[in-house]
Amino acid sequence: MLEIKQIHIDVLPVTGGRYFLSAEDFEGFDLKLSEWKKLLFFRHKESYYGTMLESDKWGVAEGVTLSAWQLVTLFGEESFNRLVEWEWDDLGDICLSTAHAIYDAILAKEWHPDFTQLDGEDFRWKLPESVLDEFHEPFWEESLKINDENLPVRDFVADLFHHSLESYFHENETMKYLLGDKLDVLRKKQLSASQLAAYFDEDRWLEWIGLKDNPAPFSIGMRLEEPMDDLGDWKLGLFLRGKDEPMLIEARDYESYPAGWDLYSDKVEDEEKRLASIFPWIEEDGRLKSTLTEDEAWMFLTEVSETLIALGIEILLPSWWEAIKNANLKVKARLKGQTGYRRSFVGLNAMLDYDWRFSMNGVDLSEDDFQRLVNEKRRLVYLKGRWIKLDHGFIRQIQDLMKKADKEGLHIRDLLQQELSDEEEDGEGIEDPRAFAKIQIELNRHWKQMMKQLSETKEIPDMPVPAGLHGELRPYQKLGMNWLLFLRKYGFGALLADDMGLGKTIQLISYILSVKEQENSDHPALIICPTSVLGNWQKEIERFAPDLRVHLHYGPNRLKGTIFTEEATGSDIVLTSYGLTHLDFEDLESIEWSSIAIDEAQNIKNADTKQSRAVRKLKGKHHIALTGTPMENRLSELWSIFDFTNRGYLGSAGQFQKQFILPIEKEDKKEKIRQLQSLIKPFLLRRTKKDEEVALNLPDKVEQKEYCPLSAEQASLYEQLVKDTFAQIETLSSFERKGLILQLLSRLKQLCNHPALYLKEENPKQLVDRSAKMEKMIELVSAVLEQEESCIIFTQYIGMGEMIQAALKKKFGIDVPFLNGSLPKTKRDELITKFQNREFPVFLLSLKAGGTGLNLTAANHVVHYDRWWNPAVENQATDRAYRIGQSRFVHVHKLISTGTLEEKIDAMLEKKQSLNDQIIQSDSWITELSTDELHELVFLS
Repeated sequence: MLEIKQIHIDVLPVTGGRYFLSAEDFEGFDLKLSEWKKLLFFRHKESYYGTMLESDKWGVAEGVTLSAWQLVTLFGEESFNRLVEWEWDDLGDICLSTAHAIYDAILAKEWHPDFTQLDGEDFRWKLPESVLDEFHEPFWEESLKINDENLPVRDFVADLFHHSLESYFHENETMKYLLGDKLDVLRKKQLSASQLAAYFDEDRWLEWIGLKDNPAPFSIGMRLEEPMDDLGDWKLGLFLRGKDEPMLIEARDYESYPAGWDLYSDKVEDEEKRLASIFPWIEEDGRLKSTLTEDEAWMFLTEVSETLIALGIEILLPSWWEAIKNANLKVKARLKGQTGYRRSFVGLNAMLDYDWRFSMNGVDLSEDDFQRLVNEKRRLVYLKGRWIKLDHGFIRQIQDLMKKADKEGLHIRDLLQQELSDEEEDGEGIEDPRAFAKIQIELNRHWKQMMKQLSETKEIPDMPVPAGLHGELRPYQKLGMNWLLFLRKYGFGALLADDMGLGKTIQLISYILSVKEQENSDHPALIICPTSVLGNWQKEIERFAPDLRVHLHYGPNRLKGTIFTEEATGSDIVLTSYGLTHLDFEDLESIEWSSIAIDEAQNIKNADTKQSRAVRKLKGKHHIALTGTPMENRLSELWSIFDFTNRGYLGSAGQFQKQFILPIEKEDKKEKIRQLQSLIKPFLLRRTKKDEEVALNLPDKVEQKEYCPLSAEQASLYEQLVKDTFAQIETLSSFERKGLILQLLSRLKQLCNHPALYLKEENPKQLVDRSAKMEKMIELVSAVLEQEESCIIFTQYIGMGEMIQAALKKKFGIDVPFLNGSLPKTKRDELITKFQNREFPVFLLSLKAGGTGLNLTAANHVVHYDRWWNPAVENQATDRAYRIGQSRFVHVHKLISTGTLEEKIDAMLEKKQSLNDQIIQSDSWITELSTDELHELVFLS
């Protein structure tokens, strides 16, 4: 450290009652903090010798900032290094002159509020007389220049004293503990200046703040007693409580005073006069009234009692007051009638009939009771054996709320959101503008039962399986049908989100059959699905409900206008694709649909797309969404689906963003997750393969055919190939004919797989968009990865396997190993071991190389990308996963191109195998077909 003999200190008041100190040498050059800090705070205990002071800057000056108490102790004790010649600016000189007097006054507990300042903005401590007496009047009349403004010395020193005492209390833990509550009373102005001035004299102030003992052997309190009946007077009086023995004596009952208490009777009279001066409306002839009216009792309970508590005066109030003083009259809407809703209207927007009810302190009031008490302007009422309070200001708020609620009407969605949301008010919730968000809805018996059924699916009524269903429903599928029918009864939309492979399709078909049989409705159901599964839906409806009339609305020759309307209304089900919902919106909107079901509902997850908006605008008596993945990445996707099934239930997109998306996705608020789960649970049914009730009712293996339409490119190439082949087939010998047929079949299978495979393209582009099979395969793998499961994919063609590898790499960023005949045994064994150890989730195999002899039980999904004509070969391939050691449910997916030889051969195989599994031993039977039979087989339908 440089050896400095002369230092000039500048003192500057800054915000918050703090003071900034900086230093210069005697030539006016700024000194670095390290050159003077230790010298100035050499012995300053309050700053731990300067170690607790951080460097600070004010403008360009470097220095330290002190609290007022630190500044006073620094100057008052003059604890700085005496070997240095110190010089102070004008403020520093004033501090040096007055600090010791301020320091002594604070330690001598000369703490008095400045009552003259209490009506101002801030609470102030009064500058003690002992400090003022230190200097003659001219000293106090001088002015100081601070921040270019002139300030009288007296005002500066008064500020310094006030801030010093405040920081002394703050920095002294003992004082903070002893005086904290009382100082808050003064700072928060719980008492007005006039009340303080009326109540406190020198002795009473010192006693109140704890600087002086009250010599009386008792403390003085006030007591208010309720009348015996509802309309009597309230009794008010002072009481005395002994300090040594907890006895209570009426203050005016002088004859009952214990020995020695009468010596302090003047204390009682003085206290009564002070209290009467604070509250002149309960004063009578200089004393306190002994009886109060109901309005006066109300004021005493609500206003006077708070003031007395602030003053530390004990008060005894009726025992029931504590229970109701912070409670407000609760307003309730009690549902009327047998059901509470008008049966001609169902759904979330259905209007409910209700009566107003009110309650407080266990007392229930009808609307007539409430109105009578309001008209009588009552405040404290003894009713049905209990006291209640009626705050007229709050009642006006209730009346305004009731008017708004009556205008809005009570909807079923209000009831559901209140009953299902378990969110507690924490002051952080989004303000809900709906009136009924602030009103308790009281359920009747019917709605209590309905809420129980909504919350517990096992309570839902069991409905008979429809007579037209050709097939059996597993117990969990029957429950799904019951659930859909139950929600339909009340007009609530449904989101059936069962795991892939658990039969959402058959549950919807059985629901549609039940509706048709029970309601005898002429209105058709609309099913919207991806183009790739239109054929699948046709086949499944034909299989499970062959009596239902189905109209497929798809393709360039689809019906329009009145012709479409006539055909649709004459059908039981209309099938269409997502892509047509906005193109043919006018036609689809013109029909009153019995129900609208969307399959693979994640297709409307982006709420702003044309097809999503169009689907959500369609109107049906009941809306149903089917998907195994109701939410893939963001909560907004869930909102979009719910906006279709139950429009408005989760609020607008903006409200949902504020109430759930931001708190959950950005802040990870667990209570918001729970609240959202509670709200959607009754309208979302999800079962997984791991669920016990599902697993107990599932077979070991489920085979599912996935029907995929040809693209326009594929269909054109397919028809041309068939035409060219049949042009030459009759000119060939029997041997040549068999060869050409096998070549035709192979090329058609390649074409059904992907046009690039048929055209032998190198590095083909647009792998997914050109083939519905590829789209379906991507969709299946996506679900497998989402559920953290594993799958094996079989194909007969090396080129197809390479394209599948490329497509999965691009879509999911995963490297999919391809086991085929070119792999050496060691590499083959290594890949199998890694797959069994779950080191990668998707395994691609050629049918010949991977169809036999392997154990791949790590997979519980098997995808046959292309079909083998011998079912035994396919079954052997499937058995790589479905064999001893497999503990999980196995889901087999067979991809079939609709309208092609794949679909027709599949139908023939099903027929032949059902007659005799031994008939078909190989695929040679196809070459033995006649030309007409072969043409029927390969002709594109």
